[in-house]
Amino acid sequence: MDTEKKLKILGQQAKFDACGCPAILDKKWLHPSLSSVYPFVYTAIGEGGRSVRLFKTLQMNACRNNCRYCANRRDRDFFRTWFTPEELARIFMEYYRRRLADGFFLSSAIVKNSEWTQEKILETLKILRERYGYRGYVHTKIMPGISGKLVQEISRYSDRISVNLEGINQKYLSILAPDKNFDILLATLKEISYLNTEKPLKAGVTTQIVVGASGEKDSEILKLSRELYKNLHLWRVYYSRFDPVPDTPLQHQAPCTHLREVRLYQADFLLRKYGFEPDDFVFNENGNLPEGIDPKLAWAMMHPEFFPVEINTAPFEKLLRVPGVGRISATRIVEIRRQTKFLDMEQLKKIGVRTGKARGYITLNGRFYGTGTGRPVANLIQACRPEEKIPFQPFLWEEI
Repeated sequence: MDTEKKLKILGQQAKFDACGCPAILDKKWLHPSLSSVYPFVYTAIGEGGRSVRLFKTLQMNACRNNCRYCANRRDRDFFRTWFTPEELARIFMEYYRRRLADGFFLSSAIVKNSEWTQEKILETLKILRERYGYRGYVHTKIMPGISGKLVQEISRYSDRISVNLEGINQKYLSILAPDKNFDILLATLKEISYLNTEKPLKAGVTTQIVVGASGEKDSEILKLSRELYKNLHLWRVYYSRFDPVPDTPLQHQAPCTHLREVRLYQADFLLRKYGFEPDDFVFNENGNLPEGIDPKLAWAMMHPEFFPVEINTAPFEKLLRVPGVGRISATRIVEIRRQTKFLDMEQLKKIGVRTGKARGYITLNGRFYGTGTGRPVANLIQACRPEEKIPFQPFLWEEI
């Protein structure tokens, strides 16, 4: 099989590894013509709003494991193939030199064992960095249970490394991947996180959780994410919504909704950047974030005693709890009010505050701008509206 045909197969099967937040994006952030021609080039959006085209592929897809949701599971009937390190490094450099890709994301199915598979990945990275002199971005997936020495070697050639936990504990992981051990996955994540504190990577360490396949609750997911950020200092936790694959044991299970994934990312941002704790979030009777309302607004509606917040005097941390005020706009408020008072909503709008959300939760020099009308809180909390239109944001979620 020629290299381009391999790339179409292995690049397509790499789509299940998350490399950025979901694309709730204006068309200008995407590369529709590029992704339609080259489906292995994925647009990832960083927190700075920068759009990056990642050349994302598997090294091999002939997996020894039998994960119940995976397109590459051992018992599934599909075409198996692989790249040699030389050919994968060469074809990536062709696309990079043609300016069709900005960075490299490399994962793999586990073939003989984790160590052998990771060695092949390492060979590829060495050729890229040493033979071709590539100095751009590399995100490398770590196979569970490999030696610390091999992790260190991979880290030398990578900007970011990650290992997928997939489930949030052994109970849920057994539903997804009966061959895998949660303790081994977590131990590997702890090891690479420790190495990252000793010699920090440019883009840190991440992990991924599959959402919607095993009955896990958002409340449980966010509690684990908070622990991972606090104890392992992860750069990011990614949430990959379950989408059933034909000819797998979970093929008839309902897919996870796009909105559920979005709400998890919004809540995650609030955990990392806004001082929220897992217990702050409002959950429905199923233990999930309500899909019909963003988690920051849900918190505000359930805490009327906290509001209204006076824009001209409130501390930075209190401003961050106001719907429609993000970290950037809160910083601008604090800076500007040293010189002058805010007296009308137009002033706030000019500095980036989403005044439509904020007006019912603030005062300006003592004046309240809210209408006092709106849907009952209980109705909003229980609402589940998949058709809801989410406003364009370059997934900074700065003004949530």
